[in-house]
Amino acid sequence: MLIKPKSYKDIAYEKIKENIITGNYKPNEVLNERDLSESFGISRTPIREAFQQLSYEGWIINEPYKKNVVREFTLDYIIQTQKVRSSLEILAVMECIDKLDDSDIEKLEKIVENQKKIIIEDNFNKYIQLDRKFHEYLYYLSGNTVLVKISKNLNDVIRYFGLIALNYPKRQERTINEHNAIIKALKNRDADGARKAMGQHMTNTLNAIEYNYKK
Repeated sequence: MLIKPKSYKDIAYEKIKENIITGNYKPNEVLNERDLSESFGISRTPIREAFQQLSYEGWIINEPYKKNVVREFTLDYIIQTQKVRSSLEILAVMECIDKLDDSDIEKLEKIVENQKKIIIEDNFNKYIQLDRKFHEYLYYLSGNTVLVKISKNLNDVIRYFGLIALNYPKRQERTINEHNAIIKALKNRDADGARKAMGQHMTNTLNAIEYNYKK
């Protein structure tokens, strides 16, 4: 099957969104169509089209006759999002606990081991990518295709908030401990323990995000 080459609009969309997620473009920052066109080396039309898609997805505020600005998520929105995520994550561990085998446990443990190595590099982006890999594997193991699809729709928002959470003191180390607690419960086929461990992990993540929004 032939792979369709990316359009300039898709390239602009991905670059702008990645810069928003990683914090290169800050909340309430004005995104200038002409400046981005020159920076990306493309015309202004695909930039304009990318703005429309990013606005539809809620990453920027794009209104007629007004400047395009990076959206600032309210704490209330973040809390609502984390509540939805928590429900999905708990459902994932509950549905996968009777399906996984020893090799699956080993894969989860390997991801956490790699997270430990990344802490030394002090690379938040690599760390959060491994964090998403850990959770996505649990979704995969659940065998619930609807759950997997819903989680993919939230992935970018979760990564955005995850990078914010990592600014909490010792959050990387604490996340590793929380992941290990989840793995331990799964290894013991302890459904109640897995549910509680994941629930605590989600609560701690939200607390870390709130800390950075309130300080």
